[in-house]
Amino acid sequence: MKHPVISAVLVSALALVAASAGAKSAEEVFLPGKPLLQQVERIEIELNDGETYSELRQEERGKVRETLVRIRAAAEQYPTKDAMPESVRTEVFNDQQVVNTVLTQAREDSRLICRREKTIGSNMSSTQCMTVAERARQKDKAQRDMGQAQRVGKFVN
Repeated sequence: MKHPVISAVLVSALALVAASAGAKSAEEVFLPGKPLLQQVERIEIELNDGETYSELRQEERGKVRETLVRIRAAAEQYPTKDAMPESVRTEVFNDQQVVNTVLTQAREDSRLICRREKTIGSNMSSTQCMTVAERARQKDKAQRDMGQAQRVGKFVN
C-alpha cells in the first residue's frame, strides 16, 4: 500500500519541477539559440519604448544598459559562440543572468492587477486597476502615514 502513495508523490514532484522549469525558461529575457546582437537590440528597444519596463528604477535601468554594452562589445568582437574564449563566454553568461534577473523582476512589477470594489455607501461596484509596483508604493505610503499619525497624533495628507 505504501508503494502507490510514494510513487504518486514522486510523480507529482517531478511534474511540479518540470512545470516550474518550463515556466522559468518562458520568463527569460535572453533566449538560448538566438543571435546575441539581435536580442541585445530587442532589449534596448523595449527599454526605450517607455512602456515595457516602465516600473524599472533609474539605477536598475543604468545597470542593465551598462551590462548590455558589455554584451554587445563581446558579441561584436567574437561573432560566433565558438570563437569566444571561455573567460569571455563566462562573462557574457553572467551578464545575461544579471539582465534576466533585473528585467524579469521589472516585468513582474509592471503586471496589472484589477479589483472590483464597492464605494462606501453604494452597492455599485467599480473596477480599480494598478500595477504591482503602484500597489506596493500605496501600501508603503499608508503604513508611513499611519506610523506618523500614531507618533504625532494627527493625520497628514
